[in-house]
Amino acid sequence: MKDIVLYDQKCRFCKATKRVFEKLDWMNAIEWIPLQEADSTRFTEEELLREIHLITPNGSAKKGFFAVRRMLIRFPLTGLIGLILYLPFLKPAGRAGYKMVADNRTCLMGKKKDITQ
Repeated sequence: MKDIVLYDQKCRFCKATKRVFEKLDWMNAIEWIPLQEADSTRFTEEELLREIHLITPNGSAKKGFFAVRRMLIRFPLTGLIGLILYLPFLKPAGRAGYKMVADNRTCLMGKKKDITQ
């Protein structure tokens, strides 16, 4: 079964990330759903805009770094990287790195936007 990823379709960085990950997803393991079209009451809009969300087939949710790590492990070319990111001592660095990118994601593509709009 597929994991479901909720992403911000209004964010150019998020859309670019989606395109890269889709190219890595040879096994078609991920279904991408724009958070603007998601029928989810599990998360607030603020949570969804703050970081990427992944819902596993059993219904558990992974957010931010943990969502990206899960995706990487599902792709043949990045599986080893995904496994390495499961090493316990890398979790703090992974979370901090994801937060830094997420907090600045809109300016990474050349145009900063207000996520409250």
